[in-house]
Parts: sequence; structure tokens; C-alpha cells
Amino acid sequence: MKRLFILALCLFLSYISFAQGVSFSYLIPKNGYLSAPVSPFSVRGIGLGNKLGIETGATLYSIPGLAMEKLPFEYNKPLTGPHYALLVPMELFFKIPLGPVQIKLLGGGFAWWNINTRINEGNMDRAFRDYEGWDVLNTHFKLEEKLGLGWMAGIEFEFKINNNLSLTAESQYLKGAASSQLSGDYTGGSGSTGIQTKALDLEDTAILLEGLEISLGVKFSK
Repeated sequence: MKRLFILALCLFLSYISFAQGVSFSYLIPKNGYLSAPVSPFSVRGIGLGNKLGIETGATLYSIPGLAMEKLPFEYNKPLTGPHYALLVPMELFFKIPLGPVQIKLLGGGFAWWNINTRINEGNMDRAFRDYEGWDVLNTHFKLEEKLGLGWMAGIEFEFKINNNLSLTAESQYLKGAASSQLSGDYTGGSGSTGIQTKALDLEDTAILLEGLEISLGVKFSK
């Protein structure tokens, strides 16, 4: 599936684009910390088609924290971050013209890559301390990640200024995961157990990217 997504993206970008946009994107992740108010880089709406078509782009997010899943316990606070993440969508769209305003319905998938992901050691220590029931605990973990995939869907309002320029406001819901391997050891204990060290090697953990994406932008058409 990942290879198919990358191949489709490469083939799509080999064609001449008929529309493209620059946007300010803001990510509100579930069980995570809010992204920086303005992404360092975002180019969206690069696509083919008028009322019906396909579009892509890229957004570089500065992410303070994201949640993880497939741990031996549930924890609703971010366990990774801060780090950067590159998100590349590939979506079908359908436009509904309403005079000077066009409503665009979007749906498709996305790939994303976390760049130099850090472990939130404070939250990770507390999570494993609660899991073990110890008084004190220090983790010494590392992450090995892979490319993440997910789906996204939403709506965009496009306000035409002229034939070549439009203002856009967009909201989309994203849900995806990037497989990762969490390994290392942790040391701690309590008055009844004493101090001990345990090894950890979890191959199936995943970093989650789920939440609401809000974008304000400018679109140029040819």
C-alpha cells in the first residue's frame, strides 16, 4: 500500500499542474499538543481538474507532541515530541459552485514522515511508572520509525477574487499511524520492590496522527 501511494504521487507530480495554493495550516491532534500556529511550510491544492479532479501538496508541521498506541497500557497524553513532520496528501475533490463561493468536498489519503522524533521522556516516565505501580521510574528508550499512512476528508470554501486568484478556508479530519519500534530499558521501583531494571522491545507500537487540520490560503489558477 505504501509503495502504491508513493508511485501514484510520483506519477501525478509528473504532470503539469493547473492550480496550486499556498496556505497557513494548523493541526489540532487528538491526545496531542497543538501544533505551532503557522506551519513552517505549506503548499496545497496542486491539482488537475475543474469541478472534479485530484490534488496534492505538502505541509511541514512543527509538532509539540503526538500520542502512541499498541503499548501494554492506555495513555492519553503525548509520548513523542517536539519534532517536525512532513505531510503529503493525495485527494479527490468535487466542487459545488454557489455564485462567488465554491464549496469543495475532499477525501483521500496521506503519507507523513516524522523528522528526528523525540520521546517525551517526562510523559513516558509517568506512563510506565503508573503501569508498574512504582514510586520512581526512569526510561531509556529509542524509537525506530517508518513512513506513516492514513486517510483524510473535509470541506473547503473557495472565495473567488478573479479568474486567477482565490482565497480558501479548509477544514479536514485526519487519521493515520506510523509504525515504530520502541526499545530500551527502564529502571525504578518502590519501597516494597526495591530498585530494578527491565528491558523493553515493542515492535508493533505506532505514533498516531489523528485530529483536525485547519488551513487558510491563497490559490492561483492557470
